[in-house]
Amino acid sequence: MTDFEAWQADGAAYGWIMPRSNWLMQWPIIRHFRAFCLAVKVRKHEEFYRALGTIPTGYDKWVIWGIAHGKERRYD
Repeated sequence: MTDFEAWQADGAAYGWIMPRSNWLMQWPIIRHFRAFCLAVKVRKHEEFYRALGTIPTGYDKWVIWGIAHGKERRYD
C-alpha cells in the first residue's frame, strides 16, 4: 500500500475531509512552507495536551500530509 492509499484509507475510515484553500495556497513552495509551519504548531499543541493526559486523534497530521501533497479541496 502506498502512502497516498494509506492516507485515503485513514480519511475514509474516520470520515475526515480536507479543508478548503484557494489556488494560491496550493502552489508547491507555499504549501510546503504552510505544512512545515503547521507541523511546528501541531507538535506544540500535542505536547501541551499530552501533558494533560489526552491522546491526539491524528487528524492534524493527516491534514498536514494532505497540505504538503496538494490534496486540499478548492473553493468553487
